[in-house]
Amino acid sequence: MHIRLIACAVLALSAAVPAVAADLTYETPAPAAEQISSAYNWSGFYLGGQGGYSWSQTKILGSDENIDGGTAGLHAGYNFQSGNIVYGIENDFNYNFKKNDDANLEWDASGRARVGYALNRTLFFATAGVAAGGGKVDIPTAGKKDGILIGWTAGGGIEHAVTDHILVRGEYRHSDFSNKDFGSAIGDVGAKQDKVLFGTSYKF
Repeated sequence: MHIRLIACAVLALSAAVPAVAADLTYETPAPAAEQISSAYNWSGFYLGGQGGYSWSQTKILGSDENIDGGTAGLHAGYNFQSGNIVYGIENDFNYNFKKNDDANLEWDASGRARVGYALNRTLFFATAGVAAGGGKVDIPTAGKKDGILIGWTAGGGIEHAVTDHILVRGEYRHSDFSNKDFGSAIGDVGAKQDKVLFGTSYKF
């Protein structure tokens, strides 16, 4: 009798165990916060410097003067970001080292819009805006004159965030400065410029 009772109890317990196990659910633990990575944020103010080479051409007294040489300067800007699209404004100023006997583009500056596509820490961008250049003419038969040439500039490049704050870039730009009247003895003076620049910035 006792053996039959024990056998019945064992059978009942064996049938209950699978039913209880079926009611249990298993949840995968959420990954730790440090394991979740996010894309780089390009938004914010940045300040930096650049240097490179420029190919400039001035038109004076009906002839072209080529002025090719090194250039260096500073830039500052602010980026906004929406998804992978990065847009903002940038200003720069550059000093041109190469000098010519007759006409020079001693410096150039610009105020530009920038728009690009970010792949995490790498940004491909295009840029365009207003450009200004410091023209200087020195002709023995006409005297010395200087003035500011106004025009446009456009180009593009690649920028990469080495760290959260240090950015490096490579850029090409073309600038076309409108003619300016330098007086009756000289007439109109114009300039065009192509440049390749490499720079670094600090993003705040």
